[in-house]
Amino acid sequence: MPPTLILVAAVVVVVVVCAAAAMRNRAAFEERFPPISDAEFLACYRPGTSPEVALKVRRIVAEQLAVEYERVYPSTRFIEDLGAD
Repeated sequence: MPPTLILVAAVVVVVVVCAAAAMRNRAAFEERFPPISDAEFLACYRPGTSPEVALKVRRIVAEQLAVEYERVYPSTRFIEDLGAD
């Protein structure tokens, strides 16, 4: 078997394995963080928290990290849950 063909086969295997891992990670994230409404999101905060600021931060996090808005929780961790590093 030519070395080029072996290299191509190895690259294909790596891509398939990485895609499968990404799908598993996405499924785990979606299971851990089901969509919640703004009211449910705000209910997690202490009294006195500005709802406008909390929702604006939620929107910015969702936009910048390409996460569904409804899946951003107050307890969401940037690195561990959203993969921001």
